[in-house]
This record gives sequence, C-alpha cells and structure tokens, in this order.
Amino acid sequence: MIARLLVILFLVASQIVNAIDYGPQILRICLDNNTSSATLFWKTPSDNCNSFKFYKIYSSENNGPWLLNKTINTVGTNEQTVLLTDLTSDWKFKLVTYSSCNGTDSFISNYQTIDQNKPPLLELDSVSFDYVSQKLSAGWKKNSEPDTKGYWLYNFTATDYDKILDSDKTSCILPGFDFTNPSKIALSTFDSCNLFAPISGTQKAAYLSGKVDTCKRSISFNWTIYEGWSTANQYLVLNLNNEGFCKLLTLTPDQTSIEINNIKLGDNFCYYIRTEEVRTQKTSSSNTVCFQTRKIASPSRNYLSNVTVENDAFIKISFDIEKQPDTDSLIVEKSEGKSPFIRFAALKSNPLIENYNLEDLDANFNKLVYSYRVKTVDKCQSISSISNIGTSILLLEPLLKGNAYNFKWNLYVGYEKGIRDQTIETSTNRFTWNIYQTENNYNTQLLFLSEDINSDSTCFRIRNNESLNSLARSSSSTSNVKCIYKIEEFYLPHTINPFSNNNIFRVYGIGLDKARGNMEIYNRWGEKIYQTTNLYEGWNGRISDDFAPLGSYAYKVYFYDQKNNYHLKTGTIFVIR
Repeated sequence: MIARLLVILFLVASQIVNAIDYGPQILRICLDNNTSSATLFWKTPSDNCNSFKFYKIYSSENNGPWLLNKTINTVGTNEQTVLLTDLTSDWKFKLVTYSSCNGTDSFISNYQTIDQNKPPLLELDSVSFDYVSQKLSAGWKKNSEPDTKGYWLYNFTATDYDKILDSDKTSCILPGFDFTNPSKIALSTFDSCNLFAPISGTQKAAYLSGKVDTCKRSISFNWTIYEGWSTANQYLVLNLNNEGFCKLLTLTPDQTSIEINNIKLGDNFCYYIRTEEVRTQKTSSSNTVCFQTRKIASPSRNYLSNVTVENDAFIKISFDIEKQPDTDSLIVEKSEGKSPFIRFAALKSNPLIENYNLEDLDANFNKLVYSYRVKTVDKCQSISSISNIGTSILLLEPLLKGNAYNFKWNLYVGYEKGIRDQTIETSTNRFTWNIYQTENNYNTQLLFLSEDINSDSTCFRIRNNESLNSLARSSSSTSNVKCIYKIEEFYLPHTINPFSNNNIFRVYGIGLDKARGNMEIYNRWGEKIYQTTNLYEGWNGRISDDFAPLGSYAYKVYFYDQKNNYHLKTGTIFVIR
C-alpha cells in the first residue's frame, strides 16, 4: 500500500513540474505605419494544469524603463496589437505570463524589437509558356529568408509594376496572360510582417509567330529574343505528327527568323523556341505554333465529255470537273488537225458547278478537225489534272463519182467507253433532221445516189452517240453540215395576170438561195414602183394597194444559188388582164 501511494505521488509531482515551466516566446513584431501600431506574435506555453491566467505586455521606448502596455486575459491567443505613441522611437517588447503549476509566479519572454528587415532580393528563374494551356508561367527558387510568407508577381508596363497575383508556391501559371499578350514579369518576396523584398529584374519569354506557304512547301518563323538573361542559347524544337518534341535546329543567340523548306504536305507540325541560359542552364519555352497541313487536292474527275458542231455555227466543248476548293482555274487547249495543243481559253473555277460549256466561234469546222483538252490549275498555279482529249467530227465535201456522191468523215475520239452507235442524218431545210441510217459498225463513208435527190438541196450530218459512261450519262457529237444542191435553169415569167393563177412575178428554178437576193420593178418612166428581198414572195402586180395599170414594166433581179453562184436577170414584164 505504501509503495502504491508513493507511485501516485510521483506521477502527480511529475505533472506539476511539467505543467508550465517556461515563458512564452515572441516570434516577431510587425509595424503598421497606417494605424501607428505594432502587432506581437508569440509561441504560447503549454498549460496542463490550467494555471495560466493572463499575459502582460511591457514596452520600452528608446531603451527606457519597461512600462506595462497591456494586460491580456485571453490566454489562448498568440498575437496582439498595441498602439505606439511615437513611430520614430526605438521600441522593444517583452511578454510576461501568470502563473504556473509549480508555484512560480510568472515567466518572462525574450526581448524583441520591431522587425523592419525586408526579405532578400529574389530573382525569377524563368518565364515561359505552358505547353498545354499556352498560358504564361513563371518559376523561381524558395527565398532563403525563413520568414517568407509568399511571393508577388508583377506585370511591368512602361514604368509601372502591376500586381498579377500572390502565391505561396515557387511556380504558377499567370491567368489572363497568354501568347496574345506576352509580358515582362517581375517578382517580390514578402514576409509575415508584409515587408516586401526589392522587386526583381523583369523577364520576358520569347514570342514566336509563323506562317505556312503551302505552295512553296515552306514555313517561315519570326520571334523575339528572351529578355532577362545576359547570355543564352536558342533552339528550334519540333513536334512532328504528335510524336513528341525534339530539338530540330540550333540557332544563333541573336537569331530572330528562319524558314523551313521542303516540308511534307499532310503532316502536322508544332514548333517552339527553347532558350537556355548559358551560366545556369535554366530554360524557357516560347509559345507553340502549330500547322496542320494537307496536300493540295486534285480533282478526281476531269472529263471532257463532248465536242460537237452546234447548229453548224460553232464548236461547243463540254467538260465535267469535280468540285474542288483547291482548283483555282481551268485552261482549255485546242489543236488544229495534227498541230500541237495551244491555249484556247482560260476561265475561273466555279465551286458551285461541275459541268462547263464553252464555244469556239473561230473554229473552221468545215475544213479542219479540232481536238480539245482541259487542264485544271490549283491554288499554287500548278497543273493538277489533264482531261482526256475530245476530237470533233469533220464531214468532208462530197465527191461526185459517176451517179453517186461519196461522203467521208472521221469518227469522234474521246468518249470514255467509246461510241454506242452512229447515225447519218439528212435535212432539206437544215432545221428538221431525219435519220437516214443508223450504224453499229462505224463506217466513215457513204455513197449517195444522184437519183435519190428529191429536193433542190439535201444536207447531211454525222452523229456519234456515246456509250453510257461512268457518270451514268452519254453525249452526242455532231459533225458539220454538207449539202448536195440540185441546180437547174432559173427563169422569170414574161407576163403576169393579177386575176389569174399566173399572178406572181418571181424567180423560178431549183437550187435558189432564197435568203439572198433583191428584186426591183420600174415603170416606163424609170420610176421604181416596187422592191423586195423576198424572192419567193416576188411581185403581185400591185402598186401600193392598187393594181398596176396594164402595160410593160422593167425589172432588175439579182440572187444566189445554193452553190453560191451569183445571178443577175434584167428584162421586161407585161401586166395583162
């Protein structure tokens, strides 16, 4: 029992001795000039037996006597602000605690003066662009001052330092700052008294800009030199097709531009400038510039679908080209006979259409075979595709051998899947055409008997019809027109009777070109009483609305036959009843 009591007494004594046996420790005293006050920060003592009751703060001005400044009854606090009567004086403070478990009346803290020592200057390590976000970032070492509360970052503009943010870390991404507004950045350390170190020197990351020239297959760059390091090396770094960044080129320290040639179109390129300080080997990255290139696309379809003589007036060229935004223009070339191709026409590509038609008004389609082809020109002014060649059909002048006319022509060349069939067409008026015969063996000549001519003119043309092509379409190409003319003697009547069936004075005969000619009628005194160019209509024996008086009238008529021969007829016509 006695032994057990001794153990209990020993434990109680140990608790009393270890309850509170040292004074508080003043850590720092901070001055606030705006409020003429100082704030004390201290480390509180432990108090296992709840004997600690209050603090007393004493101050000494200019090494004078210690005077009670304030009593603090809140025992759990570890800071307190006191007013100062004179900010120009030298002040020191101490703290006394009351009381302790072991019977000691009080403990006195260490003496402490107001802290006015600023943290030492700290320079930035580097300013750089974050690769992922492309935001501006900054990094630095931890300040050697133990009492470092945090860091302020500034944006230096002309003569002012504008605060960006504060941080308790040694690196950060700067919100609101990216490659669109590269800035000069500075740093300052502040301590627990909010005393600030001098602002560091400014540093500014390199800013990279570039552009790709697809036609030259090159990328040109310009950039600004990193500001803040006295000597530095520069490198151009490339990430090709997202395979990772690697050093591409070593640049000179003062270099600010470069051109990369012979790039492969279709690749993806990302570049940045890496700057390395020679002395410390600190590095900084510029903003990243990326290019997603593609090959210049050529039209997959460039088909000259047809060459035809249109209405025996001009050659019409039709072609089909895939809509392609990389196509800038079209060049149509032609060849006369077997001569080399020369440029015939150039036109701007229309991104809204695929089918084009062009007219060759200068082609001598009655004497020559014409071939055409189409070239597409891309945005880089390079030929991107060449079409097939389309060749017109030339029907030659028929040769009369014995009692038959021999027609010859060439077949159309250029259809993707060839000619389906060929028709020979005839017309007596060049407006209405009838199929004379259809062929599948593609002859290139025809014998036409003279006895089969049943009109003053019989015209022929050849039509080649295309087999259905890969576009599910087909075209028809027609030749020029050749005619056989039946020319017989032309005459005019000697008399007309307005009241009989013989009441029209006009040119009679076979092979008259009714579109060209002139008729004039004169009375006996030489006065012109009638004129017309419509030789088929002629003169009906009237002067204005009245019948011409009986008698003789002179006439003068000229006209052409369908072989282009000129005829002139003069004489006298008698009007009778």
